[in-house]
Formats: sequence, structure tokens, C-alpha cells
Amino acid sequence: MHDEQELAETAIAADLFGSAGLAEDGPPPAPERYAIIRALGRGGGGEVFLARDTQLGRSVALKYLSQDRPAELERFFREARFVARLNNPSIVQVYEAGEIDGYPYLVMQYVPGGNLASATLDIQSTVHAMRQVAAALAHAHREGIVHRDIKPENILLDLDGRAYLTDFGIARDLRSELGATISQDGQILGTPGLMAPEQARGEVHAVDARSDIYALGATLYWKTVGQPPFVADHLVDLLHLVIHEDPPFPRRYNGDIPRDLEAIILRCMSKRREERFQSMTLVIDALDRYLHGRERREVSPRWFTSYVRQQVNEAPAPSTVLVDLERDWLPALEVAQEIAAWDTQLYRVRGDLVRHFPRLDAVISRLDHVLDQQPAIGWARFYRGVAWFRRGELRRALEDMERSIDRVRDLSGAYLELGRLYLALHFSECHAAEWHLSRVGAEDQVRAAHTRIEQAAIAFEEARRLKQDLPAWQMRYADAVLRLASADVEGALSICDEILADDPDLEEVWKLKGDVQRGAGLDPLASYARATEIRRSNYDVWVAMAEVHLAAGRGADARSCLTRALDAHSELAAAQVLLARTELVDARATGTSDGLALGVELAARVHEKHPHRHDAAITLAELQIEMARASQRREWIGRALDTLDRAVQLDGCGNRVNYLQARARLERARLAAAAGEDARADVDAVLSMREDEGAQVPDNAPWLDLFAEAERMRATP
Repeated sequence: MHDEQELAETAIAADLFGSAGLAEDGPPPAPERYAIIRALGRGGGGEVFLARDTQLGRSVALKYLSQDRPAELERFFREARFVARLNNPSIVQVYEAGEIDGYPYLVMQYVPGGNLASATLDIQSTVHAMRQVAAALAHAHREGIVHRDIKPENILLDLDGRAYLTDFGIARDLRSELGATISQDGQILGTPGLMAPEQARGEVHAVDARSDIYALGATLYWKTVGQPPFVADHLVDLLHLVIHEDPPFPRRYNGDIPRDLEAIILRCMSKRREERFQSMTLVIDALDRYLHGRERREVSPRWFTSYVRQQVNEAPAPSTVLVDLERDWLPALEVAQEIAAWDTQLYRVRGDLVRHFPRLDAVISRLDHVLDQQPAIGWARFYRGVAWFRRGELRRALEDMERSIDRVRDLSGAYLELGRLYLALHFSECHAAEWHLSRVGAEDQVRAAHTRIEQAAIAFEEARRLKQDLPAWQMRYADAVLRLASADVEGALSICDEILADDPDLEEVWKLKGDVQRGAGLDPLASYARATEIRRSNYDVWVAMAEVHLAAGRGADARSCLTRALDAHSELAAAQVLLARTELVDARATGTSDGLALGVELAARVHEKHPHRHDAAITLAELQIEMARASQRREWIGRALDTLDRAVQLDGCGNRVNYLQARARLERARLAAAAGEDARADVDAVLSMREDEGAQVPDNAPWLDLFAEAERMRATP
């Protein structure tokens, strides 16, 4: 019994706070009805104790939070709300949440057993346990909650072998914006080797119930095979495997695994979400049929045969690849020269770059044809990614370049290009953080950005290691990125200055310096301006300058920069959205409505042409609400709500969409009250949103102010 108790304590401590040792200090004060028995463990986030509920006579796990930042506090209590909302017997329960003497705490169910990671189970017992986990997840999914960190350590087993799912600390509520990429600083969300490809890519809003289905399959793979589906020494290599490679067949490592079970595991772990089971209920049905020996449905022999054939067809013999690489070196060189010519012309072009895009499009089309004929040609896929990068299509570039980097030989230039792409994605993610309404969402987005800078550092380090013909300044550029990845801002800026002292005309280094300064809260305008002096067509830098000016309330300067950006790239949607937003910011600052109509026209045009852009939809809706306020006409509210209904479906800050919907309804209520009409329906609708997850963030001033305004309107006769 002592061994079982020790095992339970170890499992709970590891689950809540990692594998830290026992707490050494005395325990924090306990709520009155609980008597602390002993410390179970301590981690970076807090402490957990075994305690006894003196009123009900049961053992509980008492968890304390040691970090007092509002965002961490919100995550702590959000986990409790998630579990309370689910209330499922296969999910570790939270009995109570509160604060005592400044210590936030949770009282949780104590499961007297170990976790799946430390358990030694046969195949059938493992499947039975995972079937129970699948049932718990099916319930969570019906409630709109995705767990996002299914792994053996988060599955507890009691003394009878019953499985309990725990740790909803990084879960995502699909009904609200909250739950983006959250983890310890500098770490990717979840467990990299078990997460779905869309989660490994950092595509926060692509994560849904099917991501949990993938992770459940990966966990089942691990426990039946005896090792994770993917293993690598470095994070970037592991993520590459998760995103691009199919797992080895489980029976390759364990011939005792039945083929029916192997098919279920591989179906769960399909790279494409639409090829997985489409609901956890279907997973349960497949597991039940396996356990009871019934005929399969979702994992038919036809599907499995097709899957096996696909693995064979997509694995050409090594000799063929080598022959193709040697034979096709000339077209590879031609494509590389064409892209280099494009890069060179950027310094000469003074007009609109759009008229030159057909040149890049022709390269992409040519490489499409090559890959249609020979999908294994690594150089073609990599250079197509580079061409997409030049076109500004970062996600498409990422797909091609990550997938082929290991097949373009040990070229330092290739890793340098990949590092540049990761760096661009890093700053793009940082910019996306500014669109989050709450501190929680913004911090989560910044953590996602940190993953990109780590990937950039790894790629640049590889480029530096290979050296070859890499110019000296690029070697130092790699050093600067490595410093930035380790949060050494001063070191990164110092290296940039050293490079520029030797060659002051490197606009790429000036831009990096400006980006680092901006991220550190320093003034980047001088660095950005120098970059545009060297290359006037650098539209990304003009947009960055405009954002800095707009944040400081300098609308005229922002317009000037955006005009220059659009002169260089007339179809640049980011600049068009920002130009419309400039009119909104000016209207709010001056109290006039002179530019609102122009802003609405600009935003509507971008939204129509780019309906997938979250920033365009949000800007248009905000302008429409402002137009309603300025014109006192309620039809603008109807238009804003229509725009926001479409925005709900887009990747971006869902909390901001919800807030603007509430803002629009409150404005309509104000206009109705001014006209002597009944405004209670809209006011009540706004106040009912207090129960939404996104509105419960303790530091979210916009929501708090809005609810206070709604309460005043309700109290006004």
C-alpha cells in the first residue's frame, strides 16, 4: 500500500508541476476545511499537497499558484472553470477554487494510482484505458473544449485501472478566443512529439477536436509500440518529422499489435485533418469494434490498403533521387539565378513591384510542373518555397521549404533562407499579438512567436556551421539572431552595429535592427528610415514605420509611409487595411467624422478582395460602429454586426470579435434610448456575455468598462 501511495503522489506531482522534487518550505495556509498531510511536489508554477477534507473525510490534492501575473492567474482559474463545465467522471475533478492570504488555490480530486506513462499494461488494457480517455474527450468536445496536450503523463490510473484525464491548463475553448499558444516562456505549446501537425505549425485557430484525435492516436502508438512515433535530437528536426513525415508502422516495432488496431492508430494520426476520424465518437466506435471483434467501419481494409500503397509510392529509391539531383542541377541553377535576379532588381525598381510579379509567378509555375512530374525533387520544392517567400506568401513558403530542406544538400545558403523565413514569421506573430484584446491572448501569441525565433536561430546556426561561401556579414547576422533568440537584445543590437560599421548599406541588417528595437520598446524609426533609403521598394519597412507612427498618434506620418508602401506594392493588403485604420484612429482622436466614409470605403474594398483577412474585417466593423455613432443612424450597426458574423469564422482574435459585437449592440441600445425606444433587449444581450470565457479575464479593461456602461444604461429609466 505504501508503494501505491508513493506512486500516486509522484504521478499527481508530475502531472501538476513536472518532475520537480518535494517542496522544502512550509506549506501555505490551507482553507479551513482542509488539513495538509504532506507536500507532493513543487514546480515553476506552484506547489501541490496531499490534504484531507475534514468535512467529507476524503483525500484531495491541494494545488497553489506561485506566480501572481494576471495572465497566469487567469489560466489557473480557467482550468477550474473548464473542468467544472465538463463535470465528467473520467476527468479529474476540481472541487473548489479560491484564494487564501494571497495564495490562489485549487482543490482537486486525488486519484490513488499512477499515470499511464509509468504503467506497464498489455495491449488490451491500454486500449481499454484509451477508450475511457476518448469518452472523456468526446464529452469535452461537445462542450467546445479541446485539450491540446494528450499524453501518457496526463492520464491517471486508479487502483482498479480506470483512466482519468487531467491537466486542462492549455486547453482551448472553441467558443471563445482564449487558449492560444500558452506554455512556459520560450516553449512550444503541448508535447511536440505527440501533437498534431497543425499544432506543431503554430496554427492556433486550425486546432480543433481532430487535433486531440491525432494526439490520442500518438499516445496509443507510444504505449503499444514502446516509443513515441517521432524521435529527434533537436526541436526543429522533431517538428519537421511531425509536420511532414508519416510515423513508422507500429507493427514494425511490435508484431503483437493487431492490424485492426494499427489501422485505427494510423487513421488517427493522418497528417491531413480531413483524413482522420472526424469526431471522437467515431474513434470510440472503432475502438469498441476492435475490442469486441466486430467488423470495422471507419478503418476499412480499403482505406488501410490505400494508406500502405501511399507510403510505398511516396518513398522513391535513394539512387533515383541522387540521379535526379545530379541530372537536374542545370535547371536548379537557372531557377536560383532567376530568384537572385529578382532580389537584385528590388534595388533598382522605383515603381510598382506588382508589374514584376509575373516573373516570380512564372518561376512558381515552372516548378509546379517539375513537381507534378517528379515530386521527390528537393531543389524544386525548396526554390518554389523561396519564390513564395518573395511573393509574401509565408505559409506556402514554410510548407515547401521545411519539407525539402533536408534534400537540397548541405548548403549554408538554404539554411540561411529558411532562417530568414522563420524570422519573418516571428515578427509577423509579434504583430498579430497586437490584435489581441486581452493580455492573455497577447502573451500567448508572443509565446508562439518565440517558437519561430528559436527555429530561426537553429537554422542560422546550421548555416553558420556549414560556412562554405557564406559572406562574413551573413555569419554575423546569424549571430545577431541567435542573441535575439536568447533574449539578449543588447547583444543583438551590438552585432547589428558592428556589421553596419563595416558595410552601412545592408538594408536587411537595418531592418533587423529596427525590428529588435521595436520589440524592445525602443525607437526604431531611424533604423527603418535607413533601410528605406537603401531600398525604396521595401514595402514591409514602410508598413512597419506606419504602424509605429499610428501607435504614437501621428496619423499624417502614418499616411505618408503607407502611401510609399502602396507606391511600391499597390496590392499590399496590410497597407490598405492600415490606411483605413488611420482614418478610424484620427476620427477617435479628433472627434470628427470627416475621414470615416473614406475609411469605410477602403476597408470594405480590402474585405471584399481578401475575405479571409481578420484585420480587414475587424477594421471595417470598427469603422461601421464609429459611423453609427457619428451619424446617429442605426443601419450602420446592422452592417457592423453582419461583418462581425463573417469575422467569427476567421483565424484571429475571437475575443475582439465578441467584444465588438457587444460594443455594436450597446451603441444600438444608446441610439434607441435617445430616440425614446426600448433598448433593454440589446442591453440584456450585452450583460449576458459576462458568462463568456473571453469576458472573464481579470485585467481586461475594455470588457469591464463595457459592462459598467451597460449596467448604467439598465439602471437608467
